[in-house]
Amino acid sequence: MKAKTGTRQWADHNENCMDGCSNDCKYCYAKKIAIRFKRHTKESWHIMRASPKAAFVPRKHNGRVMFPTSHDLHFANRHIWLPFLKGLLEVGNDVLIVSKPEVAAINCIIGACMDYRDHIEFRFTIGSCNDYTLKYWEPGAPSFDERVTALSLAKNAGFRTSVSIEPMLDEDPSTLITLIRPFVTDTIWIGNMNHMKKSDFPPQEGLMYSQMLRINSLANITKVYQKFKDDPMIRWKDSIQKMMGLTIE
Repeated sequence: MKAKTGTRQWADHNENCMDGCSNDCKYCYAKKIAIRFKRHTKESWHIMRASPKAAFVPRKHNGRVMFPTSHDLHFANRHIWLPFLKGLLEVGNDVLIVSKPEVAAINCIIGACMDYRDHIEFRFTIGSCNDYTLKYWEPGAPSFDERVTALSLAKNAGFRTSVSIEPMLDEDPSTLITLIRPFVTDTIWIGNMNHMKKSDFPPQEGLMYSQMLRINSLANITKVYQKFKDDPMIRWKDSIQKMMGLTIE
């Protein structure tokens, strides 16, 4: 059996209903692909619009569905993504909702999808507890406090919750893990920043590139792995499994 990597570690199928993402993350692979194939420019990516798929009724998949993968769920666009999400649930899908969460958007999902609570797991991306770091890498995404508030709201409403520390934006994620652990019912995933090139950084931001090289280094990842390898809540994305010589699950 072929090892599952990337999003396949989390779900069997991917769904999206929008194009572009106002988070405008510097490391976003979907953004790089869209620019490469001239579907967007670097300046236009943050402008979100409905994709053609938004007009179609979602179908039932065999296995879990990850939604979304190439955009986020912003409250301002709820008239597009919320009907699509409900459509996925109404036909019987189990959905992994992945987001850098806005409190208003998560409250919207909780209110509209409570009847499907057993078919939903939230997985919120929180790569750092430092707002300066988050703002640099994810300029349009919510603050740390807002993401943790959304995480606690989802847990308190009875939904399954998990966190993705991918990419890991701090050399040592210990403080971050301590802060988020009380609100996680399932797992915390740790992964490297992928698809990073020096040419992506202007000269004045070379320090941030160097810092990410240190975070992604074998020496640092080994320290993080040794610290958390026996923690039953921690899972490792394929980028770290490869570095550590682990069997990719």
